[in-house]
Amino acid sequence: MRRFHIHLVLMLFAAFLPLQSFSQKLNPETTVYRYWICFKDKGPFKPGDSFEPGTDGYKAAIGELTDKAIWRRSKVLSPGKIAGYNDIPVYSNYVSGIKDLGAIPHAVSKWLNAVSIMAKKDLLDKIRLLPYVEKIEGVHFLEYVKYPSGKKNTFLLKDTSLQKDKYDYGISYWQNQQINVPKLHNMGVTGYGVSVGMCDDGFNWRKHVALRTRNVKGEFDWIYKDDSVQFQEEPNQLPEDDWDQDGHGTATMSTLGGFYEGEIIGPAFDVSFYLSKTEKSVTETPIEEDFWLEGVEWMESMGVDVISSSLIYKPFDLPHNQYTYKDMDGKTTITVRAAELAASLGVVMVNSMGNEYHYGEPSIVSPPDGEHVIAVGAVDSAGKIAIFSSNGPTSDGRIKPDVVAMGVDVYTAVSYSTTYDTNGYTFSSGTSFAGPLTAGVCALMLSVHPELTPAQIMEALKTTANNKDNPNNIYGWGLVNAYDAILHSGMIISNKPEISKTADGYSFIVHVNSKNRIGEDGVSLFYSIEGNEFKSLTMNLIEKTGDNNSGRYYAIAPFDPYIDNAAFYISASDEAGSRTIPYNAPTKFFYINKESQKLEIY
Repeated sequence: MRRFHIHLVLMLFAAFLPLQSFSQKLNPETTVYRYWICFKDKGPFKPGDSFEPGTDGYKAAIGELTDKAIWRRSKVLSPGKIAGYNDIPVYSNYVSGIKDLGAIPHAVSKWLNAVSIMAKKDLLDKIRLLPYVEKIEGVHFLEYVKYPSGKKNTFLLKDTSLQKDKYDYGISYWQNQQINVPKLHNMGVTGYGVSVGMCDDGFNWRKHVALRTRNVKGEFDWIYKDDSVQFQEEPNQLPEDDWDQDGHGTATMSTLGGFYEGEIIGPAFDVSFYLSKTEKSVTETPIEEDFWLEGVEWMESMGVDVISSSLIYKPFDLPHNQYTYKDMDGKTTITVRAAELAASLGVVMVNSMGNEYHYGEPSIVSPPDGEHVIAVGAVDSAGKIAIFSSNGPTSDGRIKPDVVAMGVDVYTAVSYSTTYDTNGYTFSSGTSFAGPLTAGVCALMLSVHPELTPAQIMEALKTTANNKDNPNNIYGWGLVNAYDAILHSGMIISNKPEISKTADGYSFIVHVNSKNRIGEDGVSLFYSIEGNEFKSLTMNLIEKTGDNNSGRYYAIAPFDPYIDNAAFYISASDEAGSRTIPYNAPTKFFYINKESQKLEIY
């Protein structure tokens, strides 16, 4: 097995260039540059129009969303505000008008109501005269940079042979154990029912044994506009993929949700994935953030619950115009505006803090500067801050990062594109890997408490982290504690019951943990055969994990879930109230898909 070291983090370098703000070193008459062309309206739909349910605008807007996206938005928006102007696609006639002048749109954003093009000043002057053009903004840059130079912490290889957990994590045990994930996996909390979106340089998930079994529901390459997010040897547009194009994304995906026992297990290996290839890996090559924006818009409309991004924007090198520290206010950059909008629609936004070091002035970049973006710094296996992890505060005085997780020598998968090995691994360092670990924890939280909003997720993470009493701009609120964060939000019921054949029939087992006392008959299996009324069956406590009746509960079902037309759910009650799995049962319930023989939710 060939192994090598990926000591990389993707960084997006911002050069926010209004039309007339060229550096003196750039000739505006001859320089070809990429711009956002922003429109005044969306044709028949205007910014001030009513988008109440029943209107043509509302019908057009909500038609762009999946049922999952509509439900997720309902957690943070009132019923009449689920969809609106931002969801309407860019008016096609306006795009055609830009094309008629000779411009080639490379990306289209409904949130910005804009298209991005490459142009010289003479073409921009013509476009600016179009009656439906509101303004022109410069596009930002990406650069692929290596692991930060300087003293490197050394990973201490520890013996995992004595660990008594449900899964064999291999070396990846330590990055999970540090944030208290195995305890949840032992309870059957693995991310089931949650959708996670990722933006990165590419994902070679079909080849690697730790990723090819994961549930990828959708993928798109926003650079080449096709449905393959891995390295392409024959790309259909320039610049072509570099040889290690999908290395970083493969590593971050495996950190969040890979699964191959004995080697690597991510915190949320049971989630559904939506993957966006948005960034080029070629060093010092300007690549635009428009692809990242397109990816976030698409994944939000598909209904993802969490978006994990290990990409950051910062001031770009001269001669390009610069963002300054004052722009790191959570409101200015295009990326943070998009991230904040996604959070306002119910998406939990998790972003790596960046590798700009923390010795002196604030090194915060964007979009971690967002108020509702969970910014994640990096620590080593001992919990000490990594030398490269960026620091806050934001320019408007808010503490950043929010939390920290392991980002030094994290065990990750290596892309087949670079090794031709379907089972290759390495140690990777950077806040790029602390972010996916935390995003995986957020997915675990939502798998148990799907009703939580992004603000509640962030509050639970901060309240239960180990530096909560003294938050600062190096560690934030401290090291993530997955189990405590979930329990902070209420009773934990393993959201995927264990079903197995026994001599007496089919057994159902769930774990129920609570800070409050669970009633003696507080856990029940409800079942319905052939659509009849639900009946209840008390589940018995067979293994205690606390003095308040927390533990494993067991029942033998009076039906065969694999043959009978049966619907079922589980309810648990403690002194504070009750919960069900699936959430909102019996409106939602479990059943066994007769074709796949897998547990599903209706």
